[in-house]
Order: sequence, then C-alpha cells, then structure tokens
Amino acid sequence: MGLVYFGEHCFDAFLIAFDKDGTLFDFHDNWRPRFLEAAERLLSRFSNQTEMQDALFRTLGYNASDGTFGEDGPFATATSDATAYAAATVLHQYSRPTLPWHQCEQLVRLEFAPLLAEGFEPLAVTELAPLFSSLHEHRVGVVVITSDDRAPTEAMLAKFGLSRFVDYIGCGDSPGRHKPAPDQLLTAANLLDVSPAQSVVVGDSAADLQMARAAGAGMAVGVLTGVGSRETLGPMADVVLDSIAEIRVGVSPPDERLREPDRSSDRPSEL
Repeated sequence: MGLVYFGEHCFDAFLIAFDKDGTLFDFHDNWRPRFLEAAERLLSRFSNQTEMQDALFRTLGYNASDGTFGEDGPFATATSDATAYAAATVLHQYSRPTLPWHQCEQLVRLEFAPLLAEGFEPLAVTELAPLFSSLHEHRVGVVVITSDDRAPTEAMLAKFGLSRFVDYIGCGDSPGRHKPAPDQLLTAANLLDVSPAQSVVVGDSAADLQMARAAGAGMAVGVLTGVGSRETLGPMADVVLDSIAEIRVGVSPPDERLREPDRSSDRPSEL
C-alpha cells in the first residue's frame, strides 16, 4: 500500500510491526536507571549483597562495566513474568541463609517489579508521530509487538500521541506465544487482512528478527538503538539501520523498480 524506504532499501509495505523498547524508545537510557534502583532495593536486606548483585546482573543480562543489557538476556527479551521468575531464582539460590521460594517471589513482587512498572519519562529515538502519521496516511498498517505489558505500552503510545495510528498491539501479557514465536505478527496480519509476505518487522534484537523469519515476513529490519549490534543483527536482517529515523514513506515514479531485499478509535486491537 505504501512504498516505504528503510535507508536506501524500499519495500511496498502493507504492514509494519515495530518493537517498542530499543526500537521506538531508547532501551539503555530508559531502562538502566530503573533497573539499578530496583536491584538495589531488592538486595538491600542481604548481607552478601555484592555476590547477589553480581548473580542478578549476570542472570538478567546486565553488564555493569559498560551499563548495557545483553541482547539475549531475560531483561531485554523476556516478558515481565519471566524476568520476575529469574530474579526470584537468584534470591533463592544465593540468599544466605536460603530463603524459601515463596518469600523470594514475594520480595520480587514487592521490591523489584513495581519499580519497573512505574510510569516514567521515556526517551524516544526520534520524532515518532510524523512517521506513524505518514504510514497511516498511506494506509500502511502500524503494529507494535513488545515483551512489555499492555498497560505501560498503551500509556507510552498515548503519551506520544501514537495510539490513533496503531492498528494492533501484541504484548508480553497477551495470551499465546510471544517473540520470537511468529504468533503475534501472524495475528496482526490476519486482523488487517495482509499477507505476512507484505509485512515488515523492525526491531533491535534477535527475537524480533527471528519472529519476522518464522512468520515469513517480507522484510526484516534491524536497528541499533537497543540491545543488538550490527554484527549480531546483520545475519538475520535484510538491512540494519542506525535508527527508525532512517524510515520514510514516499511514492516512486511508475517506472522505478522496487529495491527489495536480496536474499541470495485510540484503542488498538489485541489478541
């Protein structure tokens, strides 16, 4: 429906599925301070706090030396429930004396998870409304598929004036399988009556691109505003961009051939 340029590559897209954190919003700058505060609060009562902090950072995929989150770590890719389970497991394995499992789960629910769920001032990677508005005007379906929960996702989209442009949201607390499984992308394509081959996935992690491939998406686009690198995203992506600021919508002359990738209501719908 719309000729969309991804850097120098273009694709006749009927649907574009965006990841949220690390794609629309800067992952490290948004999540680092909240994660560190939550970790400090969770571990403050333990005498072996340093040992437990090292284990928590390692388990959740946080690199304290450079302040970044690993691409394959639970914090970057897993649902909030899975992240909470991993944190509780660290408490159970490293607390001295060992805490019962139910106390570990309770501590995470009370001291760790709430800080991560609180509202905050997110940093967008670029001006989002003009891009979403342009896609909407060209009748390109706009989808957001994230591992985050629905309530904070909808709040962030509304805060940036994006809700009315988004046709479908798939979240970590939505029913069914989540990224890297293709289910949510396939559901969105079915809802919008679009073939997966006419869709594009844009994301910062391997899970996003694996979802694209599993669903048979026509194009997979990696971005470098999150946990992935050009080296890790490149083998799975048709193109890797510095950010979604390199995405634009345009109309080509009738005789211009598409440079497709070489492979040689304010309440969006939900599951």
